[in-house]
Amino acid sequence: MFSERQIARLLDIGNLACQKGLVAHARTIFDGVLALKPNFAPALVGLAFTHVVVDDFDGAQSILDKVLAANPEDSDALAVSGLSHMLAGRRDEAEQTFARIPQDSAAADMARAVMEMD
Repeated sequence: MFSERQIARLLDIGNLACQKGLVAHARTIFDGVLALKPNFAPALVGLAFTHVVVDDFDGAQSILDKVLAANPEDSDALAVSGLSHMLAGRRDEAEQTFARIPQDSAAADMARAVMEMD
């Protein structure tokens, strides 16, 4: 079994792989974490982001909807959801989603930066 620290490291590696364009590798890592911890929100959010980076916004939203159904206040899921909406050209939905992020969270800073894009 993996420790929480090892799981966190796997998530970091998955996110880095995604950022470097290694989407298939990132998905494999996130799927592996989900095999160990089904419905683990950080892994689901990472998996959703792998869909955002390849413009599969509906695929991302489907995953994020599951996370937000379980925890409507998940700041990371809200941030990626808002980003997905924004990149898909759904600015109104992005604004509504970003408005749900607690203003004292790091995700709120990202949301403000994304909304300033245009």
